[in-house]
Amino acid sequence: MKICLRCLAVCLLALGVPLRARAQEQPQPLVGVPGTQGQLGYIDLLAGLGYTSNALLSSGAPKADEVATAGFATDYVRRGMLSIDLLGNLERIEYLNHSFGGSFYGQFTGSALWGRSTDPLQWQLSDSFGEVMTDPLAPPTPFELQTINDVSTGPNLNLHFGLTTRLTLSGRYSRTTYQRSPFDAQTFTGGAELSHSLTAASFVAVQGSWAKTQYLQQSLLHSYYGRPTPNFNISQAALVYNAKYVRTRVQLRAGYNIIAFGGGSTRGAPLYQVSLSRHISPFSTVFLNASQAYSTNGTSLGSTNAQIGLQVGAGVSPELAVAQPFLQRSGSLGWAFHRARTTLSLAGTVDQTTFTQSGLGTGGSYLDEGGVLSLGRQLRPTLSVQLYARGSVDRYSQLHAHTQRESVALSVSKRFFRLTVSFYAERMQQSGAPGRSGYLVGSYSDDRVGVYFTYSLVGAQGAGAAVNGIPGMGSFMGGY
Repeated sequence: MKICLRCLAVCLLALGVPLRARAQEQPQPLVGVPGTQGQLGYIDLLAGLGYTSNALLSSGAPKADEVATAGFATDYVRRGMLSIDLLGNLERIEYLNHSFGGSFYGQFTGSALWGRSTDPLQWQLSDSFGEVMTDPLAPPTPFELQTINDVSTGPNLNLHFGLTTRLTLSGRYSRTTYQRSPFDAQTFTGGAELSHSLTAASFVAVQGSWAKTQYLQQSLLHSYYGRPTPNFNISQAALVYNAKYVRTRVQLRAGYNIIAFGGGSTRGAPLYQVSLSRHISPFSTVFLNASQAYSTNGTSLGSTNAQIGLQVGAGVSPELAVAQPFLQRSGSLGWAFHRARTTLSLAGTVDQTTFTQSGLGTGGSYLDEGGVLSLGRQLRPTLSVQLYARGSVDRYSQLHAHTQRESVALSVSKRFFRLTVSFYAERMQQSGAPGRSGYLVGSYSDDRVGVYFTYSLVGAQGAGAAVNGIPGMGSFMGGY
């Protein structure tokens, strides 16, 4: 173990740690989670009124409408006997000219943990909310989007062996529900983790888990797919290393996961997760994330990838509404700069989803590649302007088709104590090619303007609609 840790340290130093900085690169206490604004963060109340030139996202017959929204945005962490983690935004959308019925929109993941890590017993409750697409080639209107919710609860049993070693046994019951599709499921999970603290700011661990997923509407699934849909088990085992230094944060996880279906077939794949961030100057930070694991719609909502997407402002592309599990590979690379009155961030993301069961309507895989640019400038102490641009390309192997989306937005914000008023304008469009499949690709363009109100209920003021970084962008369907 000492040899491996020394090799890891040498590799990190070779990646750019100056020799003169070695004395400063000492482990620091692990506080909060990556992406949060310190130990507190914020909880904002949101309200807005906007105009869309193409509410139906139609290529031939655009219909204008006014949209009213209300909700909240948060990036909040609390530590204590009751630890709370909240991240995301959630809003209620109402179309004033009734283009669509009212609906909720956004992505949110939150958890509450009763008990400290030094206690023998803890209890966790978590919930994740988001959207999935019925047809991946269609415009992302409320007609194609449906909400999905995943709730999980269960105990942790902590057994301490001295001051630095702990064995944690956990059990979870999870339930995933879909707004319209018959893919509701329940999952029973058991896990174990043996962790050892190397310093006050770093630890290593051995992890293992086993999860059994059962579909709750088998008869509807049979008629939906035209064949039985087997339940499945996912087992995982991994080694973990986690450390926080003065300028560097390292999270490494490597292992193997196996999925076993009720019919007896099994599949296996390497499991890994890499998360690195480095302050390369007093004003800028670079980060790298990569992962691969078996997942489902429900578990992917609260995954590390979804949280990173929200934290860096990259947004999260809606998954395709499916019952079967899939192998998910994700990666992101970015740079953030903040000095005086100017902020600039660049990020690129790659996500690949490969389905594990053919014959259930979605064999094959799809690949999402995207990039994000965010530029902000504080003109006066209470007046700021922000430019945001995002583009993505989705490729669907089985459908032999691809879609391309672009979004550009400009926001001007004025702050009055805890209240911020933002005026924004946004341009969105989607295009694509059906390839050999013959499937139609929903092409559209949409112009949006509006006013947004953000009230800081708790903590320092956030960025409004947290999913995309500019107030208003997370308010309409199609924020993808």
